[in-house]
Amino acid sequence: MSINVQDTYKLGRAWRYANPRMSTDYLPVVYGDMKGGNYGLWVCPCIDTINFYYLIADHTILSAGNGNAFTVYDRDNAVIDPAGYTIVDDHTDENGKHVAIINFAGDQATNEPISIRCQGKNDGASLIENPIDIIEDFVVNLTGGASADFNAFALRKAKNVCTGYKAAGLIDGDRTIGFTLSEILYSFHGEWWKNHQDKIVITMHTIDQVYDWKGEYLERNIKNLTATRDEKNLCNQAEVEYCYNYKARKYEEGDDGSSTKDALSQNVHGAKIKGYDFKWCRDATTIAAVQAIIVNRLKNPVWLIKFDEITLRNLHFEKGDFVLLSHSALYDTQQEAFANRIVQLLGKVTDFSKKTITFDLIDKAVSYHSYSESTAEIVNITEVIAKEVTKNVAEQMDITEVIAKEVTKAVSEGLSIAEVISKYTQKAVSESVSITEKAWINNFQYDGVYDYDGSFKYGIDYVAL
Repeated sequence: MSINVQDTYKLGRAWRYANPRMSTDYLPVVYGDMKGGNYGLWVCPCIDTINFYYLIADHTILSAGNGNAFTVYDRDNAVIDPAGYTIVDDHTDENGKHVAIINFAGDQATNEPISIRCQGKNDGASLIENPIDIIEDFVVNLTGGASADFNAFALRKAKNVCTGYKAAGLIDGDRTIGFTLSEILYSFHGEWWKNHQDKIVITMHTIDQVYDWKGEYLERNIKNLTATRDEKNLCNQAEVEYCYNYKARKYEEGDDGSSTKDALSQNVHGAKIKGYDFKWCRDATTIAAVQAIIVNRLKNPVWLIKFDEITLRNLHFEKGDFVLLSHSALYDTQQEAFANRIVQLLGKVTDFSKKTITFDLIDKAVSYHSYSESTAEIVNITEVIAKEVTKNVAEQMDITEVIAKEVTKAVSEGLSIAEVISKYTQKAVSESVSITEKAWINNFQYDGVYDYDGSFKYGIDYVAL
């Protein structure tokens, strides 16, 4: 049985100790590098008035020897002299639980509330800060879940997307497991849902979005179609507040989004500035990356589509699935009719008596193409070739020139693109493994397990935006 994300994750409370200052104090869970903003970022409750222990986190944290730095503040936000306390990153408390504490030399009652800034939960000598690593650690090590509760393929992809992202934040109260997942992913433009196998599926949006679509098409028997262009969610400039101060209960850093705005969209639609508050991000570089993704996805209005399908053949489709839709009444921004258009299912209602399924969909603004079509259309040079060559494609080299520099036989001498790339994917076309298959494995790190039902043709159904 998979974990129930509607269950409440209850934090520890100070009442588990014999001599707390206030028995109802929550014992916080801390992730990432809690930096930025002003003064102390969260309150350390007193859990022992006899020994003057103040809890930093209800778990071990990264040690000073591995790069953690600690600044402790009194009630007036004055820095407390480190000579007056010892940081214990792995303290075994009176209940046998491993926690992190400040051990003061004397009573601090007149200085309370004591607050701090430092780095949080660790994995050995490393700080846990990739947002997907944080989610996995939270589910597996704190809520009693397991790695098997996640769709492994989606989890692996999401971690790769978030490479370089830095997440940081606190769980400072009781809330459902799903609420915490949503709160973290919102700060990095991601989403999650449970699939038909009761697995948690995580999707992280990117600028060069790749959709692992279901390998199936919606049926052509469509009636009562309605489609609207979603203007209300249009965003061509993302204004962001971040660096949340859990003690002061406010955001203390921000960015107006001007560096990542889309000028063309603003010329067409006017300035559509949307405000976002990212509670789990304190890193300016990550903020800029997420702002760019938001604007890229929402700078133009998207289609929201609804129709009845008079067949039950697609009954197995479920929320979150990416499938293909063709319809001559719907047009993209290039005035081309929808053909093999990637759409995502937002919901469905089935009427068995009428053998009808009502689908709600959102257009993902990209059409499917097979690798058998033009290489220029399909093979994203940055993603596929730049990984295998020493010369960065960003230098605007021609594809022939790039590959020719890396192979012993130039493309001009007759080698096909498939033959050339296959040399670098270490799988010869002559061995009956298509370049499509190898490119899929490289880009998606396909691990041989894909949980969706239906006909999923890995290596053929590759989509790049």
